[in-house]
Amino acid sequence: MTRYVAFLRAVNVGKRTVKMEDLRRQLDTAGFKNVTTYIQSGNVMFESGSNNAAALSAKIEKLLLATYGFEVPTIIRSVSELENVVKHTPFPGVVPDKTTQVYITFLSGDAGAHAASVIASLQSAAETLHMKGREVYTLIHKNLEAKPLDVISRLEKKLGLPCTTRNWATVNKVIW
Repeated sequence: MTRYVAFLRAVNVGKRTVKMEDLRRQLDTAGFKNVTTYIQSGNVMFESGSNNAAALSAKIEKLLLATYGFEVPTIIRSVSELENVVKHTPFPGVVPDKTTQVYITFLSGDAGAHAASVIASLQSAAETLHMKGREVYTLIHKNLEAKPLDVISRLEKKLGLPCTTRNWATVNKVIW
């Protein structure tokens, strides 16, 4: 069995309510094993005998659409992939606090050849971005008037593919 984390994009925002207890029960019924969730922002940990993360993502997306009536982009990483994401941070030694935050944006696929120019266009004194594989790490200096949600939403629009973002603490908590 492979351990995975599914990151659900934009749940429990506005009218897009997904109760985690209900979600755990639905995924368990759908055949996912040892399903747990972390906080209400759509972080689902589970085990599966499948090694096809894209198929697992599609299965969860279909289930959510049928149950809630709205699309929920779902990005899945194995726990071993997440361990590598944490291990290979471009910001070693940075300890997030009230003025400094680290976010990881998980891309749903390959960002393409234009990704480097997109990342360069979003750099500022307050926001430093690094792309590694299918993740974009963002270091935010809040004391410099950074707007983390703004830079992250622009990242998704400019890359042209679904993605979802979690803070450093959440990524570390979901590695179970």
